[in-house]
Amino acid sequence: MDDEFEDVLNLPRPQHAYREIAIFGGPGEDDLRIAGGYLRVAEIAARHWIEHGPDDGLAIPILYNYRHGIELSLKWLIRLAARCLLQSGYTGEENLSPEKVDEKLRTHNIKKLADRLDRYMQALEIDAPDNRIDEASRELLAWLDSEDETGETYRYAIVGMKDSKRRARPEQVDINFYEQVNELHKLANLLHGGYSTYLDEYAQLQADYLSDMHDGFL
Repeated sequence: MDDEFEDVLNLPRPQHAYREIAIFGGPGEDDLRIAGGYLRVAEIAARHWIEHGPDDGLAIPILYNYRHGIELSLKWLIRLAARCLLQSGYTGEENLSPEKVDEKLRTHNIKKLADRLDRYMQALEIDAPDNRIDEASRELLAWLDSEDETGETYRYAIVGMKDSKRRARPEQVDINFYEQVNELHKLANLLHGGYSTYLDEYAQLQADYLSDMHDGFL
């Protein structure tokens, strides 16, 4: 009986010992990599929800994982855009040192992050409309901000502090969860895979150009 109870409590052990190992930290770990993990967890759970029938207990955690993956992707993009601006000789009023940028990113507000990314991208030498988040994505980000402005709504049933405490979802509602989560899925992957690749390539071209200038090839 004890063995049967243990079998219920334990996760199934991988078939091979090497599959029991996970690697944390190191120079390769950054917000984009962690964001990718949140988005994979969100997709796995969303596909389970789709394939095995509605499970209302999964809906909020799925939304949270997509939202947090989006937040981390935006923060990674902002840090990279700031580094590109410094490399290009940015002389604007804003302090874009890594320390100051990190201070500014101590927020969970999606709208503020999207606005900051747009501002940094527009300061780079990128032709419009590629120097800003596309309009459809901005509308989705604005909706996400309206649903969870502080990063609490998808984490807790009760949000706020002391006298401002309130239910995150005071009324029970029926929504088309598939349509909602599918739009977030597309947005999350666009930011994580699309915008990150574009800005990373921009950074690499910038680094190659500055290297050639330093070596006297230009």
